[in-house]
Amino acid sequence: MTPAALQPRTWLLASLVARLLMALVLGQLTSAATILQPGEGLGRRAGGGFSDASSATSATRLPGGRGLEVNGKLYRLQLRYTACTGLVNQQYSHIATFTLAAALGVSEVHLPPAAVRDSFGHKFSVHQEQNQMQWFPARASCLLDVERLQRVWARQGITVHEPLSLLPFPDLMFPSGAFILTPLPGLDPRAVVRVHGIYMAGMELHQLVALVRKAAEAHLGRLAAAFPDLQLSDLLLELPCTFFSLHTTPILPVVSQVASTLHFNPALEYIADRVVAYMTRDGRRTFNGAHLRVEKDAGEWIAILGGPAAVWGMYLDTMAAAGFDAASPLFVATGLLSYGAEIEFKTGVALLIGQGMCSEVLYKEEYVPPFEMQRLNSEQLALLDFLILARAEKFVGFGPSTFSTYLQEHRVLHGTPPANSLLVNASRIGTNSMFARSSLVASRRISSLGAAKGA
Repeated sequence: MTPAALQPRTWLLASLVARLLMALVLGQLTSAATILQPGEGLGRRAGGGFSDASSATSATRLPGGRGLEVNGKLYRLQLRYTACTGLVNQQYSHIATFTLAAALGVSEVHLPPAAVRDSFGHKFSVHQEQNQMQWFPARASCLLDVERLQRVWARQGITVHEPLSLLPFPDLMFPSGAFILTPLPGLDPRAVVRVHGIYMAGMELHQLVALVRKAAEAHLGRLAAAFPDLQLSDLLLELPCTFFSLHTTPILPVVSQVASTLHFNPALEYIADRVVAYMTRDGRRTFNGAHLRVEKDAGEWIAILGGPAAVWGMYLDTMAAAGFDAASPLFVATGLLSYGAEIEFKTGVALLIGQGMCSEVLYKEEYVPPFEMQRLNSEQLALLDFLILARAEKFVGFGPSTFSTYLQEHRVLHGTPPANSLLVNASRIGTNSMFARSSLVASRRISSLGAAKGA
């Protein structure tokens, strides 16, 4: 049977699986034991990722070469997108985009600016009249190891660019239409193809590919009618926020490989290593971790769940189920201290110790000097918490939080037993089905982690 005779989904998935298997047979994907260099733990600069960059796009590229063929002409593709809102939502946006880029055979990917919030103390709401939070642009390298990302994908002929300008910055309150508007030097504006309808769409990969093709064909048709003599060699695929645009579950081997190329800012990795070394006394003890999503910007969730007391009760139940005990220290990640909510924080600390969930409560502000903390933006502070929690022995997070969910996936991806990472079940918020469709990234174990091993 020829590819044309196959259904699009069947053909695409068969191609992806075949390429993965071929890569494995040829030894392009190394075993879990060889991906980390000796002495390196999770979060360090060489931790995880493709051992050979060829496995990135060989696992995902469609047959037929690089580019998009429309009406017998092959167009070279560039791709630009927006990564919206918090740290991990941006990470999910990157994963979906690079998976799509590899499948399409894109030649250039233009990273968006990182988004940083003004404060965790401001309420976030999808209803604009109630929203207090503002988002601002920052360099992508403040969160990602962009140089490493560029090296990995360059070996496959995909050039990754940081944005030349951070402005104009799209309005992230309207992510479905949050297109980057900065002109690209040397590119005919008529080569820009806007692709709508992808934000939180949870599409199958073949559907995303088909949507892009349909948008490109329609755009080129309009150009042919308006400019019959126009000759374009490149197309710029312009995407809005790509958060949760991809149904990841059917293609987890591919998604996990793409995710493993997205390493974090190495300067923050080193700070996290230092904090963990202090907390574990250079590996002589372990610690548990918790993501306490009790800040003001989570106010709508807390109200749905019955108020702060109810949410704390859910945390205590989940910690007990995870095996937290009075003999182990507990590192907590929360934005409470970032806006001076010390009373709420101290109340939570007393509750956790009083209920026998830990021997003491640890937090980054105890270990990172104020001058270093003041240099970090909101999402870098969140990333520092993320990297420390990744090394915890046991972890409890908040089910509707993408931060908690991605951290759980990240830990499993790097070898932590799934039972060591539990999330508070807050199904009343109504995100479970959406998360089941688009939040999973871990398909295999890359390496072992843990404070004692990785510090």
